[in-house]
Amino acid sequence: MAKKPLIVDIKRNSLDDGPGIRTLIFFKGCPLSCVWCQNPETKSPAQEIAFYREDCVECGKCLEACQRKAIDFSYKYRIDRSICNLCGECIKVCPNEALKFVGKEYEIRDLVDILLKDRIFYQNSGGGVTLSGGEPLYHMEYVSQLLKELKKENIHVCIETCGYYNREKFNELILPYVDLIYFDLKIIDPESHLKYCKARNEKIFSNFESLIKNQKLEVLPRIPLIPNITTTEENLTGLAHYLKSFNIKKIGLLTYNPLWLSKPEKIGVESEYHRSDWLNNEEKEIIKAIFSDFEFENF
Repeated sequence: MAKKPLIVDIKRNSLDDGPGIRTLIFFKGCPLSCVWCQNPETKSPAQEIAFYREDCVECGKCLEACQRKAIDFSYKYRIDRSICNLCGECIKVCPNEALKFVGKEYEIRDLVDILLKDRIFYQNSGGGVTLSGGEPLYHMEYVSQLLKELKKENIHVCIETCGYYNREKFNELILPYVDLIYFDLKIIDPESHLKYCKARNEKIFSNFESLIKNQKLEVLPRIPLIPNITTTEENLTGLAHYLKSFNIKKIGLLTYNPLWLSKPEKIGVESEYHRSDWLNNEEKEIIKAIFSDFEFENF
């Protein structure tokens, strides 16, 4: 039996992450650590406690419950995570759920039962299930078992991946059971990729090239548009030329969403990136011009 990963969220009735009406599963854990990650609570595969300041009434019950004295109301992040042992006693006594564990384990059968609740919507819309994160391929054995069960039910499956995975294991455990891959290509220069994503990109591009040679599998390359990091003219032009070299016609452009900026503090992390506004029209027009030879939607 594969080790059960933590699942941060199950989002039903999504229209943005694959065809039709879909259910998204957000896995916890990722081999990259992008400075702009819009789901920072999914970076680490380990259990964490999140603090929701807006829900706290400062009743003090968590202070009384924490025997390790890891909670301090004067501390910026409320919890000293170098002391906290994740016992969860503070969560049990919080009346407003201002403290919560991040992620939950699911048995495969229990998770499949949840996903099948929306089977009628998948069938009527051409939808299905999308695995996201974090990085779902960080947990290949578990995901493989899940995919096999979904294929038995004839459910369309999409995987959103950063591309940093073991190809041999992927080809054996994942490839036979997936219908669509959303493959993120972030930064074309290896050193810049290392700087901003904490890993080089050679494995990612090699895995991408292997996938697009598979004529039976639909692969959509996607580019996250992060101001002053991935949106430089040099990077976008380089990615455009690279994709053209494989005669790729359709891409996904993922516009920057600054609403994530409140998330790192909840898990006691200082954000490394601070752009607080959306892409402006001038920036969008420059990006559209670079990718004018490609088909893309909703940008």
